[in-house]
Formats: sequence, structure tokens, C-alpha cells
Amino acid sequence: MDDVVHSRPIMDLFGGQNILKRRDATCKLIYSPVGRLGARYITTEKLYAATEDCQEEFYQGAFEDYEQENFDIFGEKVLPMLEKGVASDIYTNKYFGDITRQSDVNGMWSWNKFDGIFTKYAKYIADGTIPASQTFTIPSGELTAQQAHDQLMTAYDAQDSLLYNFDDDLKAFYVDKKLADKYYEWLLATGFVGVVEKQTGLPAKMYFKGIEIKWKKWNGVLAAMNGGTVEHAVILTLRGNWLYAADSKYGGGPRRNEAIRVWWSDDDNVWKRQIHLKAGTEIAAPQHSVVGLSF
Repeated sequence: MDDVVHSRPIMDLFGGQNILKRRDATCKLIYSPVGRLGARYITTEKLYAATEDCQEEFYQGAFEDYEQENFDIFGEKVLPMLEKGVASDIYTNKYFGDITRQSDVNGMWSWNKFDGIFTKYAKYIADGTIPASQTFTIPSGELTAQQAHDQLMTAYDAQDSLLYNFDDDLKAFYVDKKLADKYYEWLLATGFVGVVEKQTGLPAKMYFKGIEIKWKKWNGVLAAMNGGTVEHAVILTLRGNWLYAADSKYGGGPRRNEAIRVWWSDDDNVWKRQIHLKAGTEIAAPQHSVVGLSF
């Protein structure tokens, strides 16, 4: 959602069932709601990233000659580095963000700038929106191939009747890559043959009982959050059930509408770069989820 200035209500898209009526001898039709606005909202937090380059401090020795001849080349590399770092921070917060969590003592991970999907799941499990029967615990540490398969089976078996009856192509397993790697080993042991991608070492697509498995880059931050221990996550839910909110009209600058700002400050003798954005997450239908965690 790219137009969430502060908050937007979430429509319960799956609330309208049992709407078929018998046509009796009457002209009166009874209208039933197909959806409704609930009390839940998706909200955004104001965020920014800023950096500055002080040539006098940075360019010394051999770099002084480099500055005079190649400053434009160097300057062009700074903004992509800033954008890449911000993208990585957004990715981590999008899943693991918790505004009540202490900052990373090692200064590497950003995980407390806005609440992420796992923080939302924790809330919905605690308040009973997701029944305990749709949650399970995964062992910590390295899994065997059989254990990886078993976690997927546990999630599959824990579906309620509504989630089970959705078409398989409307659902997906979202898992950490280490678990996906082990499940791939299980597939190989059973005679699986498929085209493997060079970059990931995994097939372009993997399935469990007809439902696609989508692996996520979760293991690094999970280990950092848990003292280096290998942790895992398996979530079976509807595709598109996780919402990410932004506000494309928000930014910095005098009119608060500039997402990326780059300028030379004569007062400070530095190049300044800023990125301004809003971000937030929510789950459209948390009840249509099975959640397995080891953390």
C-alpha cells in the first residue's frame, strides 16, 4: 500500500460466507455483506537515513589526488551504498521489527524501527486470533532433512478447515533458507530431479503437497537475535496476506515531499544525503495462518 499517510482500515476480505439464499415466492431480496471493515488498521512510522561526506577528513594521502580527479565517480557510489543499506534495514524490520526491542549491541542489524510481521503474529497468537492449534514449536539448531520435512508436515496438518479448502495455488509456505536447504536434501533423497539456481543452490520452485515453498533470508538476523543459535520459522498462509504500507507522497525537505535529497552544504563543507520514507506492516487475515517458530 503506497498511500498510507498514517493509517488505513483493513477490510476483512474473507468475512462474507454463507450468503446463498433460497428464492421463495416473494419479490423481496435479502442482501448480505460480502466484506466488512474491521477495527484493525495498518499504520506507518516516519523513518529516515542520513549521511555526509567530509572531504577534508576523508581524502588524505593518496586519496587526495583521487578526489581531485575522480570525485564525481566516487560520489556516484555513495548514494547506491546508502540505498542498499536502507533496503537491508527495511527488510529486517519488515519481518522482525519490534519497537520495544533493544538495539543490536553489535550495531549491525536494524530491528526496532517499526513492528514487523513476526511481532504482529505474536500479538495475534497471544489474543487468540490465531488458535493454539495453529501454532507449533520447531527445534533450535541445525535440522536434519527428515526434521525439515516434518516441520512442513506439521504446518500442513495444522490448517483449519477454511485454510485447508483454499486452492493450493492461493497458499504458500514461507520458511528460512536453512530449513529450505534441508528440505531440498530430503527431496533429493526421494529422487527429486529439478533445475537448481546457481545463486541459491535451490530449485527455482519447490512444493510440499502442492503448495509452493518460498524461502526467506531470515537466518542471519535470527541468529543475531538469539545469541548465535540457529533458529527457524515456518509459516503457511495465503499469498498476499502480509501487507507493507508506505506513503509515496511523504519525504523530507521544505515541503516534506522529497524522498531522496543530495546537496552540498557550504556551512559545513560536506556533501549531505538523506532518504525519507514511511513504513509499516500488518496481516490481512491472521486467522488464515499456521505459525511454527523456534525462537
